[in-house]
Amino acid sequence: MDVAAGATSPAPDAGSSPAPQPPWPCDPSIAAGEGVTIKDSGACPGLLPAAVTCAADLTICSGAANPPQGGNSAAAATSDGRGSVVLSCRRADVGPPLLNFLFVPTRSGFVSKAGLGVDVRPLADGFVVSEGSYQLPPPSYDFIAHDGNLRQGQRGGTLYASATRAVIVRPTNGEIVAQSFTAAGGLAANATLGSFSADAGSLMLGGAMNASGATLVIWQVYGESKATARWLAPDGTPGAPPFSIAGWTSNVPDSRGLAGGSVAIAAEPPSGTSVRRWRGVIAPGETVERQAPAWLAARGDFLLLPEGKAMAFGNEILAGDGTVCGTVDLGAPLVGIGLDGTAFAARNQRTFRIYPQLLR
Repeated sequence: MDVAAGATSPAPDAGSSPAPQPPWPCDPSIAAGEGVTIKDSGACPGLLPAAVTCAADLTICSGAANPPQGGNSAAAATSDGRGSVVLSCRRADVGPPLLNFLFVPTRSGFVSKAGLGVDVRPLADGFVVSEGSYQLPPPSYDFIAHDGNLRQGQRGGTLYASATRAVIVRPTNGEIVAQSFTAAGGLAANATLGSFSADAGSLMLGGAMNASGATLVIWQVYGESKATARWLAPDGTPGAPPFSIAGWTSNVPDSRGLAGGSVAIAAEPPSGTSVRRWRGVIAPGETVERQAPAWLAARGDFLLLPEGKAMAFGNEILAGDGTVCGTVDLGAPLVGIGLDGTAFAARNQRTFRIYPQLLR
């Protein structure tokens, strides 16, 4: 189906940030800046938008029943470097936790292209989409263009991705093997990161890729208290030797790439909770986990702005060194920031409001 979101981009008001140019759809019936509050601290010149001039709504989720007996609700969203968006509805019943839908921008609105797999990662032009199980590493990945056309298919494993590259890591014959791919899905490099002696089924993989394409791969054997980490350079070659960090009880520690290139390591949450707190930081090339700075330890989960130039902790925008750049309050929960800077808010359980390139 086609979901019309308006015709053309309105001209920007004097003194405001330029509106996205066609084909970015802006709905002229929406007062884009209504309910939006932007406060710039002045500490990060040019980072925050001066005003909101473009917005569009897409209603795709069914809404969850109360008490939960079915349905789904607006949960997350992202976009590639060309403005194609993936909107994710969280299921209230059994099955894959998220239902992902691809929409491509045109001058007349966002056009629905396809339902995607259980995990979607944005690229500069397109996405990496997992196929198969959502409980185990999927058996395959599809590299698709911004319009949904298939470019390459690759064997599954644990996926890491940034705008221009992707890495798939898997255990193979007692070794941790990493394959690096271009954004089009072509094989760029093979590397061995380490070895293990336990059963492959007990090996847990995690880690994160930063915006520059350097990957911190973390692995842990189930039941052991220590995890092992190693850096993989953007060109797919291993960095410094493997090193140990504290593990979690029943999973490899969660991690996330920070603005500036370091990777944040999460503290294990108390049983029965999912509260995100950060215990440490590992900088590119380092072989030791340092204690998380106070500004990070005091905050929870976050979203990266394009090129990893800043982070959004809810409405608060911080630079890589913790400097508070200001706040961007969209009047509804922020549920995603795309590679092109498109911001997404959940207006309600069913509707996403899209602000094309707002945080570019």
